Amino acid sequence: MGLGIDFIYRLVCWIAFYIQLALFLQCVLLASAVGIAVSPLLRLVRRQSAVNWVGAQAMRILTEHVLGITVEIEGAENLARANDRACIIVANHQSMLDIVWLAWVFPRRAAIVANMFIRRLPVLGWFMRLGGNLFVKQGDKQSVNALFESSLRYLEHDRTSIVMFPEGQRNPSESGTLLDFKKGAFFLAYCTHAPIIPIAVQCTYPLFSWPLMRFRRNCVVRVRVLLPVSTDTLTEEDIPALIADTRRDIQKACNTLSAAARPSPAST
Repeated sequence: MGLGIDFIYRLVCWIAFYIQLALFLQCVLLASAVGIAVSPLLRLVRRQSAVNWVGAQAMRILTEHVLGITVEIEGAENLARANDRACIIVANHQSMLDIVWLAWVFPRRAAIVANMFIRRLPVLGWFMRLGGNLFVKQGDKQSVNALFESSLRYLEHDRTSIVMFPEGQRNPSESGTLLDFKKGAFFLAYCTHAPIIPIAVQCTYPLFSWPLMRFRRNCVVRVRVLLPVSTDTLTEEDIPALIADTRRDIQKACNTLSAAARPSPAST
């Protein structure tokens, strides 16, 4: 009897996970399709850079009303800098839920640095290319150099901000501990003197986990936008300290957000 109940419970959890996952993927495809549809019009009025923002707004509406996922943002006023001048936005990278919170904070003129395999995906890849997003193949020196040149052009000439994940890969850590940050975003800041805007996201492991087949509905993702970091006087020798300080500040904010998201013993 106990084994039968356990089987039924696992089956229900499995079905619920894949239903939520299917709904999420449909939201991604529909939001991408909206961005693709408006791309020709935005090109006509020379606002091609707004394709990403339009797609982000569509994703924001869909995830809130279809998946029941909302985003609570602290320090949203710190993102205003990205509307005034090109910035480098850095954040921790965990799971597919990153698409959700990005949709809530995405500036009007910005591009994301993404893995090259996304470029080849149908619909989402088409949207990402039309939005002028940047792609990199890890470990490929030619790809990294091309990314650097494109990022310089966006920041210095196109007044377009860059969104980067300095961990370099997804990090679905159960504890929320960040990986070591790579140098790229910070060397780019040194070359362009673009401000860095750090963003911290709570540990989303309790909300989404492939191994545990867990995908929460009606939940809140907590995000904190930290104060912009000026790089006007940054030297190459300062880069290691800047990397360490930024990682420390994001980790501290992540820990605070994750602790606030956990239910208190009295409420469990």
